[in-house]
Amino acid sequence: MKKGLAVLLTLFFILTLAPGCSPQAPQPMDNTRTSDKGPDKAEADQTRPDVLGKDKKVVMGFYVEGEGLIPSSKQSLSTNSALLDEVAFFWYTFDSNGNIRGMVKQDQSARTLAKNHNAKVYAIVNNLVPGGQGFNPDLAHQVVSNPKTRAKFVSNLVNLTTTKGWDGISIDIERTPPGDRNNFSAFIKELGAALKAKDKVLNVSVPAKFIDYPADLWAGAYDYAKIGQGADQIVLMTYDEHGLGTTAGPIASHDFVDKVISFAITKIPREKLVQGIPVYGYDWASNKPTVPAYLSYAQALKQAQLKGVTPIYDTETESVHYTYTQNGIRHVVYFENRRSIEAKLTYAKKYNIHGIAIWRMGMEDPSAWSAIKAVYGTNRGK
Repeated sequence: MKKGLAVLLTLFFILTLAPGCSPQAPQPMDNTRTSDKGPDKAEADQTRPDVLGKDKKVVMGFYVEGEGLIPSSKQSLSTNSALLDEVAFFWYTFDSNGNIRGMVKQDQSARTLAKNHNAKVYAIVNNLVPGGQGFNPDLAHQVVSNPKTRAKFVSNLVNLTTTKGWDGISIDIERTPPGDRNNFSAFIKELGAALKAKDKVLNVSVPAKFIDYPADLWAGAYDYAKIGQGADQIVLMTYDEHGLGTTAGPIASHDFVDKVISFAITKIPREKLVQGIPVYGYDWASNKPTVPAYLSYAQALKQAQLKGVTPIYDTETESVHYTYTQNGIRHVVYFENRRSIEAKLTYAKKYNIHGIAIWRMGMEDPSAWSAIKAVYGTNRGK
């Protein structure tokens, strides 16, 4: 959940990925492992049976308008609506006073399409700055650290759901400063209570991690247990193990996904957890080894065909990759196809968590939806 949607942000999306949407900071190694079943009770409270239900399984799709050469999510939404329980629209940002701002031209017919197929629709609100500046930590700080501004922001978010007919809010505030850890948790608690009073859902995306290091610049501000107490759903952004800021490697290796989820279930009830599923790719060039280009499945596959190379499936990491050379510069490409996505889906099933979330529709291998239906399924898509 992430990314700006206007053409002027195209460069930003080529250089960065925000989820859901976001570049994953390198994680400290931790050799401790949690059993598959995890603890009897996670630290956070149980979920709201009146809104979501303990035994419900959901497939969420992140909807994004067109990003340069990457098409909008509209066609994917139309084709796969029968499998989607929830659709989150990447349409809103906010200012330092807590006012909600539209960030793109909104295709309301897409939201109508989702609603007509009985999917819940959520408004994503994020702190992405137009013009290629990425997620704004100062904006997050200004709003969550000031109780009055935070209260205004909460009120405006609730009003957005009631006046615009949204079923809930999806928060994608990234790069919150570590010093605002308690402030961010307080914001989620306050927003969750206010939305619950209106029978609306609160969905929150959090960066992936498998240890909690509060001083970490990327994930330190996100207290899984406290966020889990305030929110109805928590989307684990289980991707960008390798991405902006790292050299080439799998976007989400099977071991990485396993470690993140097995840690998360010790903090958050399984029935609140949603596993982020990446469906995109990255192209790393040797002259810019930590600044990969952002690719859809179709773009990655077309490029391989043009270069006359065959993608390789690595069974150890459950990832797809290939290399090529252009103008003397070596490129390494990692991307996701049906097989690699199918491998990731097994973890949602293994840990019996609430759902999966696709970042982002319109970039995927079309055949991946068959795997989603066969491996994971939902209450409505079996």
